[in-house]
Amino acid sequence: MSFYEAAPTAIKNKIDLFTQEPARFGTRAVLAGVYLGIMTAFAASTAQLLDGYAPGWGKYAFGAIFASTLYIIIVLQGELATGDMMFMTYGALHKKNTVVKGLLLVLFVTIFNLIGAVAISWLISRTTMGQLVEVDGFLHDLLVAKLQKSSKTLFVEAILANVVVNIAFMLATQAGKDFSAKLWGVILIIPSFATMSYEHSIANFILTSLGGFTLGPEAIEGFTNWNVIRNWVVVWLGNFVGGGFIMGGLYGWLNLTKTDYKD
Repeated sequence: MSFYEAAPTAIKNKIDLFTQEPARFGTRAVLAGVYLGIMTAFAASTAQLLDGYAPGWGKYAFGAIFASTLYIIIVLQGELATGDMMFMTYGALHKKNTVVKGLLLVLFVTIFNLIGAVAISWLISRTTMGQLVEVDGFLHDLLVAKLQKSSKTLFVEAILANVVVNIAFMLATQAGKDFSAKLWGVILIIPSFATMSYEHSIANFILTSLGGFTLGPEAIEGFTNWNVIRNWVVVWLGNFVGGGFIMGGLYGWLNLTKTDYKD
């Protein structure tokens, strides 16, 4: 199934649920935040363990495990704002939704992704694993590095991150009901952005919440309310450029062709 054939159905389902039953749509967005939190915490814990045996290799374990998160969200149909950026932009170009409604939907999903991220991070911080998170460990160092980046760097890395994420969404959408193909579409591409520490807004909701609850803001250099909000806002905007304008906009324009050459 081509993306041109599958995308309209996906967009219609999102718009219909958002418009008619926002509570259910919001719950799907909360669940996406929860799934992301569970697997991100697992990935960070594994990376910490591996770094103890092979310093510097933890990030590769983190990227490999993190990839499974998107597969879970896709199969269980959670709503992820960074994917909806592409679908809503594509839908606006193909007149499946308006620009205003698409933007409102993405903002709505972002808020409920954040709620899910904060809730699951708080719960994880109360577990045995959460109590073993160490200063100067993998999560700590990852957060410090993220919070030290300039806004320009955050913006560029956020663009690249959501290009990668939405390549995976496009591949998974075209796979239809073939769940093995969906998995391959995700694991072939997602580890690249996670390993290279590109910036994903919803993942950053998780990482900052998890770090704040487990280590405490005072233990993380640069962890201030303003700096965290700066990170979230700049990365969200960069994600919209990468996932929305580049992937959704570019493929939306390409698929407006009057020929049969459609993706």
